[in-house]
Amino acid sequence: MAKVAHMGSVEEKMTVASKKTFNVGWIGSSGCLLHSRKIVDGIVRDITRIAIPWWCKQTNRSVSEASMQRATKRKMTILSHK
Repeated sequence: MAKVAHMGSVEEKMTVASKKTFNVGWIGSSGCLLHSRKIVDGIVRDITRIAIPWWCKQTNRSVSEASMQRATKRKMTILSHK
């Protein structure tokens, strides 16, 4: 995860947002607080490891598609003038 410089800050922000959003109260009500905290941290960490690369891949795909469309448009403009 720490291979990219901005990945740490993204992971931290996503962890905070996930803990605020997810309803994990049911985990703590059935056992030890220490164990429930480890379970919640594990769930959030695993979701973060899946979601960040997926989001980056989707963002990069849309950027590359837009770039290819601009290049195609330029090529068509050049070819139409000849």
